[in-house]
Amino acid sequence: MAARIIILEVMGTALLAWIIFCGIQFIRHGRDVVAGAGFVGHVKCEKCGTEYEVSSAEFTKSYMTKYRSVTRTKMQGGAFVNRPQYKYYAKKFQCPCCGKKRYAQVLNINEINQMMTRPVLRAGVRWLILMCIGGFLILTVASIPLHFVDRAREQRIEKLKEQQYEDFKERYGL
Repeated sequence: MAARIIILEVMGTALLAWIIFCGIQFIRHGRDVVAGAGFVGHVKCEKCGTEYEVSSAEFTKSYMTKYRSVTRTKMQGGAFVNRPQYKYYAKKFQCPCCGKKRYAQVLNINEINQMMTRPVLRAGVRWLILMCIGGFLILTVASIPLHFVDRAREQRIEKLKEQQYEDFKERYGL
């Protein structure tokens, strides 16, 4: 019984670690896809009002964002698609005029969002498939020792039953 519990704990830990690993890799790969997309973001500094352009690589460096959006559901290709429409989206960038990292409103965020949806979803599906394949392999590998542990337990139970039957026959002279 203890061996079974240990095997299940190891399997559960391995599955959890694999899921976390795949999640982290999806985030990293999605960021790399956006950084390599080659789009140009048109931004306007909120402090001084300077308009300038940022590359897709610069776009992924900052995590600080503030936004207002409305999610609209559309029928597209036989499926309902929820896509946010940003009324306001700002991110911290290095302003060439101020010389500091300041919030700058991204003026073409809806176009960038529409352009990057498909490649990022493709990356997500790829990592989801890899996560399922890896999880299946972990379950398969863990089921092999579980099979032998269960078989040994069944043999012990059968042996105890036979021993009880023999003791019963001896006790009552059958």
